[in-house]
Amino acid sequence: MKAFVIDTNIIFSALLKNSAARKIILSDTFDLFVPEFLFTEILKYEEAILRKSGMAKENLELLLLLLQSHVSVIPFKIFIDFLEEAEEEMAEIDMKDAPFIALALKLKIPIWSNDLHFKKQRKVESFNTAELISDFLS
Repeated sequence: MKAFVIDTNIIFSALLKNSAARKIILSDTFDLFVPEFLFTEILKYEEAILRKSGMAKENLELLLLLLQSHVSVIPFKIFIDFLEEAEEEMAEIDMKDAPFIALALKLKIPIWSNDLHFKKQRKVESFNTAELISDFLS
């Protein structure tokens, strides 16, 4: 089965509407991995997600739990050895995404993200949702 590290924006997309991202995550078509901080980071934007999605807080909490059950959450200590390499690669691109690169390097798998800056780095392959659908689901 193909595996991907999921960027935060994919989870946001899955939370905001019944998107292709949500359907793909819930389908268990791929092995999906996220760094341990991802869901904590998502909760920082809970009010914005509730406002944009029109969802009740209880429904958001249930959807978050459902999404979490379809991904593997990887502790930072597992991929910390790759963080320096990832930070060097992302230094002039977007440092906040270095942990995603580090995790992808550790697991030797691509990243699934709709952020264009992942295409600027050269350490790991990246796919946006449209590419993922056309390359692996069609």
